[in-house]
Order: sequence, then C-alpha cells, then structure tokens
Amino acid sequence: MTTRRAGLLGISAGTFRFAVETMIFALVAHAMGYLIHEYAHSVFAWALGWMKEPFGIDYGHASVNNFIFLDDVDDNVDYAPIIASGHGVSAAVIALAGVFVGNAAVYFLLYALLRTNAVKSRRRLTSFVYWFSLMSAANVWGYVPIRALTTHADMAIAAKGLGISSWALFPFLIVPALYIVYHFFCRNFAGVYATISSGERSRLAMIIALTAFWYFSFFAGNSAVSGSYGLIAQIFAILSRYLMFPLAVIWLTSRYANGHGVQNVE
Repeated sequence: MTTRRAGLLGISAGTFRFAVETMIFALVAHAMGYLIHEYAHSVFAWALGWMKEPFGIDYGHASVNNFIFLDDVDDNVDYAPIIASGHGVSAAVIALAGVFVGNAAVYFLLYALLRTNAVKSRRRLTSFVYWFSLMSAANVWGYVPIRALTTHADMAIAAKGLGISSWALFPFLIVPALYIVYHFFCRNFAGVYATISSGERSRLAMIIALTAFWYFSFFAGNSAVSGSYGLIAQIFAILSRYLMFPLAVIWLTSRYANGHGVQNVE
C-alpha cells in the first residue's frame, strides 16, 4: 500500500509547492497590472503633449511595502495645468486611460490569450495569465465603483476635466465595470479553473479563496475602507470587503467545486 506523505496540517508537499507558486504568480501579476495602469496614464499624457517621457512615472520610496505592493508608485501626471489651460478633455482621457486601457483592455487581451492552445496546454502558463487577468479586472473594480464617486483621484479628475459631476459620469463607468465582473467570474474563471487546479479539490479551494480575496477585498483598498476617499467610497469598499468577498467564495464554491470535475486529495 502506498501512503501519501503529508506535511504540516496534513498539507502535501505538492499542494504546498502549488500554494507558493500561486502566491508568486499573484504578486508578480499584481505588480504588472499596477505598472501597466500607471504607464497607461503616462503614455497618454506624453502622446497628448503633457509629459516629456512616456514612462516617466514616480516609483516612490525604497521600502518593503512599496517593493511588494507598489503602494508609493504614481503616474506623475500633473493634471491641474492641463485642466486650467482649457484642455479638460485631454485630462479626462489621461485619467481614464489607466482603468480602461491599462486594465480593462488588457484584461480582454489576456482573456483572448487564455483561449489559445499555446496557453491552454500549459498549466503554469495558464495560471500566471489567469492571475494577470484577475489583477487587470480587479483594478477596474477598485476604481469603479469603489473610487468612482470621490472628490479626488482618477475618476474625479476625469469628471472635472469633462465639466460634469462624478454622479453624471458614474453610469457610463459602472456598466463596463459590472460587465467585466460578470465576464471574469462566469466566463474567464469557468474556462481555466480545472486546468489550474489539475482537478484537485484542495487546489481549487485555494484558487477560489484567493480569487475572491484579491478581487473584492484587496482591491477594496485600506485607504478606501478607512474613509480617505470619502463616505461613498468607504461604503462601497466595506461592502466589497465584508460582503462581496465572502459571497464570491460561496458562489464560486457552489458553482465550480461541487462535483464539477474536481476530486479530493489527501
């Protein structure tokens, strides 16, 4: 009889390696999604004549937190003179480029990549591209709806540049943002979970938990939860972290983990 070797808490060596691999993929994918968002701002600002360099973002201070999560990285675009000079539309385009070009457009490109045989036939490559697509989609959620109705940051700058209120802009932002949520959970996740988990229930449980966490809890943002983006953003952030996160775990588990091609492993 063959006995499977289990480590601490009964977790097998293979599952532990999978967990470490997933953590690394997620952190690298988060950094890439974050940087592409900021580069989208700076490239559009440069293309429209408002920055000297297309990739001249501010990388912030040298700290562990900034190295891992890029919390101190900024697009380095000075929007005030753009709006003051009467080029509000340009300011709005630059402000919206981060979310809708750097994240939303990249998300759909990555989804198309996940459907190719070159990616689908490789589990680790599928996993990395999946986490990259999640960071792109969840970045959109972090701005719309969470930080769409604020007095500062990208969405507020876009509204000011267009000469309208954030409330008037909100309906045009929330529709694509909600579609991305639907697309990610109902189409993207459905197409890759079996490949990434290799049909193992413990791995699928990890994927579900981390997917829901990153999308609805991490991207809710501590600053938004604390209220630094205003009351409405705070409400959205709290609902995302403490309601949407657990509901997403329950929904994904009920839809994909109950007899849908997964198995228990010791």
